[in-house]
Amino acid sequence: MKPTFLERTLLGATLMAVAATAAADAALAERKFCFSCHHATETGLGPSFQAIAARHGARRAQMAPVLAYKIQHGGGGNWGVVPMVPSQNVSEADATALARWILGL
Repeated sequence: MKPTFLERTLLGATLMAVAATAAADAALAERKFCFSCHHATETGLGPSFQAIAARHGARRAQMAPVLAYKIQHGGGGNWGVVPMVPSQNVSEADATALARWILGL
């Protein structure tokens, strides 16, 4: 069955909103200096965002708070010997938004 004009319009609007949110979250990652250690698809000082999503994306709901905590407070031992330093300039809301963005990649 062919989608109606309204269905196509709503789908288009939804896709535009998702794209805008993803762009805003990528800009947030840039502002919070996440790209200093992480890259989208390649390993840098830390794992790529794509690798993090591949490892934890299937358990997005459970891992988003864990990742948000690690963004704010740091962590280590999960990706090698280099620990992630705490990001004290990242609020809890921003850490949650970043975690959801990363896990959704």
